[in-house]
Amino acid sequence: MSILDEAREKINAIDEQMAQLFEQRMQTVEDVIRYKREHQMPVLDSAREQAVIARNLKLIRDQRYAESYRQFIEDVMEVSRRYQKSVLNENVIGYGGAKGAFSHIAAMKIFEQSELRNYTTFEEVFQAVANGDVHYGVIPFENSYTGEVGDILDLLLEYDVSITQMYDLKICQNLLGTEDAKIEDIRKVYSHPQGLAQSALFLQGRGFELIPYGNTALAAKYVAKEKDKSKAAIASLETAELYGLKVLAKNINTSMQNTTRFVIISKTPREDGNRFSLLFTVQHQTGALMKVMELMAHYGMNMESIKSRSLHDQPWSYYFYCEVVGHINSEEAKQLLNDMKKVCEMVKVIGIYNREESEEKA
Repeated sequence: MSILDEAREKINAIDEQMAQLFEQRMQTVEDVIRYKREHQMPVLDSAREQAVIARNLKLIRDQRYAESYRQFIEDVMEVSRRYQKSVLNENVIGYGGAKGAFSHIAAMKIFEQSELRNYTTFEEVFQAVANGDVHYGVIPFENSYTGEVGDILDLLLEYDVSITQMYDLKICQNLLGTEDAKIEDIRKVYSHPQGLAQSALFLQGRGFELIPYGNTALAAKYVAKEKDKSKAAIASLETAELYGLKVLAKNINTSMQNTTRFVIISKTPREDGNRFSLLFTVQHQTGALMKVMELMAHYGMNMESIKSRSLHDQPWSYYFYCEVVGHINSEEAKQLLNDMKKVCEMVKVIGIYNREESEEKA
């Protein structure tokens, strides 16, 4: 046996011991998690971590390895923090906007027994999911009348999260005002741009000043706070009740089938589903996109949807989003993804989920 083989055998034996010690450490972390949950303590205790590093560095006799050992301990504690977050926050759901926003309503319907945590922006929800501060995020993705929420595609491209579920919520937009208001009193109407667009036919010709707001619930909250009968908001009935507003006109959607599709995002992808979603870019060459279409057809994949969106940091360049029917673990899907990587500049799987036939026809 060579010196190299002997060294490798020793390393293997040490690794076995380290694996056992790692399990023991993580089992002890479970006790830490239980204590922190009972006493509502945060995951990160910076003072404790610095003390651990300082104490452990004193155990290293050969100072050649001191800095490497510091990095090793820091990595171990990072693993511990991520695990603690995943357990402590496994029942925490994030959504964008204030209470009463449609994202909040969708989150309540999907996760009835969970703790809901709101964030000001959709990007903050993505960040919370990516960092492990929440287990799932509920994000509006597409509206049956006004189309996709474009910024969400950009965030799916940027962040390391995955769509694990889709949920369709029937949207009922309403004109809300103060208790003393009548429709003829209204001069300014506040709502999310999607809410204004979805109510365009009702708003047309009334002379209202239309003012975009961060989300529908915040618009309603603002109107309630102002107590000005000339101001109204477009939002849900739940929001009217929550902020004590009067319903001046009910169900003002242009489309009576107004539905928003929400995506549920997670740090951990599903292992399988009957649909998967991709983002990809192609080279600026004649027929480049056609090659992707031909690959889809070759492997018998039905592409239910495809959209293009500009890359913000690359003028006149675009990326594509598509939804594909099929199981991502099938041989056909594996071959498709492998061949797409040969003709695309970038391919990213951003979702694995199930969609039922009844959902598609609804």
